[in-house]
Amino acid sequence: MVWPMPTPPTRRQALASLTAATLAGCVTTSTARTDDDDATGANDDDSSESCEPTGPQTAGPYYPGEPTTRVDISEGITGVTLELDLQVVDSSCAVLAGAEVDLWCADKDGRYSGYEDFETEGESWQRGQQVTDAQGRVRFTCVFPGSYPGRAMHLHAKVRAEGHPELTTQTYFPDALAAAVLGTADYEGAEQTTNGDDNFYAGDTLMDVTGDVATGFSAVVVLTVDD
Repeated sequence: MVWPMPTPPTRRQALASLTAATLAGCVTTSTARTDDDDATGANDDDSSESCEPTGPQTAGPYYPGEPTTRVDISEGITGVTLELDLQVVDSSCAVLAGAEVDLWCADKDGRYSGYEDFETEGESWQRGQQVTDAQGRVRFTCVFPGSYPGRAMHLHAKVRAEGHPELTTQTYFPDALAAAVLGTADYEGAEQTTNGDDNFYAGDTLMDVTGDVATGFSAVVVLTVDD
């Protein structure tokens, strides 16, 4: 099923009518422009389009530096599975190939790897990096992070694209989905902080999500870097 959103889809979410299948390569077109479009004149009617840059957000205290390059960042820890498909575009809506994307998040208990605070020194789960392909896409597999006091369920991301300022931001899940995940046995009914109660929440990075708690979920988000 498609989980309901508390607000209408943003232009960024509509940009890639990006389903998880689209980003996985099951279809060959998207509304974001590619270099081939510029060369062939395709999508000329969209040539004046612009994409508002994704709002920056704090990296938080638990980013230790560039992580290992890999797709599956879960390292086998327990939790509800999530496959995230992320696309990077510029302010003209053109996709950006070769951009480095770092992703990191907490585990089901709201802990981050690699920190004495959580007794996780030397561990690296829920951290990884990918480089965007010709369509500006990367995919990560992780488990849903928990919801700890004051923070809604979220993922952290950094994007480094040549010729553009580095983007550090966070992405969020619909509240109904977060409630379903937090109600599963792995999460032991952890108390939920809703998006509206999170002072960092920004609707422009609310993800489109499909799936269920039994088989896992697929999420899609498009991040726009500034010029």
